[in-house]
Amino acid sequence: MGFLDKVKGLVKGREAQVKDGIDKVSDTVESKLPKHAEKIDSASDKAKDAVDKLTGAPTPTAVPTTGTGAAPTPAPAPAPSATPPSVTPPAADPPSSTT
Repeated sequence: MGFLDKVKGLVKGREAQVKDGIDKVSDTVESKLPKHAEKIDSASDKAKDAVDKLTGAPTPTAVPTTGTGAAPTPAPAPAPSATPPSVTPPAADPPSSTT
């Protein structure tokens, strides 16, 4: 059994806990070294990707937050339907009796 197999066994089933630990460590380091926050965030994202690769979990696509990449293309709006939605008229008020 190789080293990576041991790591996979330790991480499997605990992905969320490992990622939470990565976040806590990166937050602590960022509080001590605020001018390196961008590099620390990048490193923690890479560490979380490594956890996903180890366990075979699909990696989510990240949206760039630093403005270095292109903005994601929004999904097109659904086409309007050919028939307009039905509109029900308001109910008529019952006649009032004045006695």
